[in-house]
Amino acid sequence: MKDVENNEVDVIKIAAREMLKGSKMLGEHCKVCGFPLFEDIKGNKYCVYCKVMKKREEKERDDIIEINKEDKKDTMPFYSKDTGIKILERKIDYLFKKLDEEYDVARIMEITDTIKALLKLKSKLEKR
Repeated sequence: MKDVENNEVDVIKIAAREMLKGSKMLGEHCKVCGFPLFEDIKGNKYCVYCKVMKKREEKERDDIIEINKEDKKDTMPFYSKDTGIKILERKIDYLFKKLDEEYDVARIMEITDTIKALLKLKSKLEKR
């Protein structure tokens, strides 16, 4: 329940920040996520929520790319193979719990993508 409340606070902060920039909240909603559309000073309509989610996804993608680059170096990991696998399993379990509690579609997609990346990494570690 607390995650839902935090998400609502985040949404309010996002909307308030846009209005402080001079953008107007419109009576129209985004066809992707349902968030209210905004119009900037130049008259461009946009969904700030999708924009924020896209930035988060890009950051996660960059992090995953960095993990993959490190994986390709064939260097000895700081943790043993078994320890690394156990850490990944704990993180995957944690994300599945978060996924079960989540109702925001964009956040569900974000968590799902992260789980996929961790499962792929775990598979690579198990093959070593």
